[in-house]
Amino acid sequence: MSKIIFSVQSIVEVLQNGHLKIPEYQRPYKWERRHIRNLFYDIREAIDKNVSEYRIGSIILHHKDSENIDIVDGQQRLISISLFLYFAAKDNLPDGASNLLNANYIGASQLHAKENYDEWRILCGLISKEEVDVISNFMMNHCKVSVIEMPSEGLTEAFQLFDSQNNRGKALEPHDLLKAYHLRSIKDPTERTIEKWEEFVNDKEFNLRDLFDKHLFRIRRWVNGDSGLSRKKYGNELKFTERFIDDFKGVDLQNASYPYLRLYEELRKHEIGFPNSICMPIINGNAFFDFIEFSYELFKNNFYEDSIIDGFLSDELQEIVNSKKSKYSRNINLFTNLLATFVDRFGVEALDRETCEKIFVWAFYPRTAAKAIYDTTLANYAASGTFQKKKSQKLFQELAVSATPREFVARINTDLLGNLTASDIANKLNQETKR
Repeated sequence: MSKIIFSVQSIVEVLQNGHLKIPEYQRPYKWERRHIRNLFYDIREAIDKNVSEYRIGSIILHHKDSENIDIVDGQQRLISISLFLYFAAKDNLPDGASNLLNANYIGASQLHAKENYDEWRILCGLISKEEVDVISNFMMNHCKVSVIEMPSEGLTEAFQLFDSQNNRGKALEPHDLLKAYHLRSIKDPTERTIEKWEEFVNDKEFNLRDLFDKHLFRIRRWVNGDSGLSRKKYGNELKFTERFIDDFKGVDLQNASYPYLRLYEELRKHEIGFPNSICMPIINGNAFFDFIEFSYELFKNNFYEDSIIDGFLSDELQEIVNSKKSKYSRNINLFTNLLATFVDRFGVEALDRETCEKIFVWAFYPRTAAKAIYDTTLANYAASGTFQKKKSQKLFQELAVSATPREFVARINTDLLGNLTASDIANKLNQETKR
């Protein structure tokens, strides 16, 4: 197909398609028992009211190739219905439903599938076999969905439609789009790749949204002198959105041969793993997922689970850095990101008290001179070297060109920071709190 097709189809028309698949980039199956109960009683109510056609939302399909039709939106509903049909009409299960149930469910997806099948069994046990058959027939032939079918070259448009059309689900995050993009470059993605990604997505303390939005996106922009700000109707925002996903799409080593990639080409030829760095070139496929795992663990291990500043900053300074007060959040982010970039470049063993304190002074200096710090202030200070229309230091860029830790520390111009010490900064912040 070469164009977008809009239609209204019955569940049986959708599920009888034997090419129906769940793509690797899809979220885990997350419907819970309560969703099954809601669907069950909604359908029974429609039957009682003698409704001839019952709409249950929309689905978006992507015709990946002649053999595969990927479900971009609607997988939760279709899997749940397939679980019911497996219980109620196992011998007449449509091919598409069979494909969905034979997908490789792991972790939470497997648990939810088992629980929801059990919920269908319990609910159907409350009614007669004849009533189960009536529900099965109604679900197959009278439940209708709005179907949007996208051509093979329309995956990006399919995701955009997902964002705007998804009624009950959750819109895909920019990192979901990146997952889809890079999985397409891997011939046979491993279970570990998918499991690790979902583990990072679902971490309650520090997840992939945090990694991209608060750290990687900002650092990689600021190192290159770009603020990362985007215009909103009122003012600017500093946020990793779909607009910036090209930052992480990278290059395909198979089809690109540039001087800056020669090291990676040689390593790939000899099957040697790439040296990861949060500012490295993004390379498609498995290398991207390795990069994300490396970056995630760098922040998780050093700034979320444990703190590498222990022993390098006084208790007073650590209390500020670890503060949950929102008025310090942007300065804490600035401190964390520059410190992480330093550790990424020179290693944890290169850290010392002087380095930590100077980074602290640079990160919190704006807070001593302004009543409030906004995204625009933060981004321009970090990337553009300006604060309150005065010159400041672009330390992310200074760090990127420093050959040694000592050289970086020597580059920090304390004159531009009012020659304040870390203790001076702490005293000013404490005085402000007491007022």
